[in-house]
Amino acid sequence: MAGPLNAKVILARCSQSGKSFGIRIEQRGREWVRTWAFPIDERKAAREGYSASSTSTLSGEDAAYPGCPYCGNKVIAMCVCNKISCVGGGRDYGNYIELTCPWCGNKGQYGAVSSIDVAGGGY
Repeated sequence: MAGPLNAKVILARCSQSGKSFGIRIEQRGREWVRTWAFPIDERKAAREGYSASSTSTLSGEDAAYPGCPYCGNKVIAMCVCNKISCVGGGRDYGNYIELTCPWCGNKGQYGAVSSIDVAGGGY
């Protein structure tokens, strides 16, 4: 018998449009995987607590994960401001992507992320 589902939602922004979206993550064994993404208003996300909770290590994505609801990109990055965005629209240099953070405006070079520590609100 399977145990209870443990899922969270984390807040992200599209690096192309700057619009907010939620990323649903689900615990599978010791790993947390991205399972769904959906547009969300930041005020509603704050009321739901999607910006604060315990930290988890995000390990990957489910095969059905659709990516950013605005640009479709499935790759995410965490800026030095500790906020998450998709990396669509960045300038691709092969080993890294140059991207401007849609949260703080910091311009940086982001490589492939295999795991990332995130905070999310309960689901």
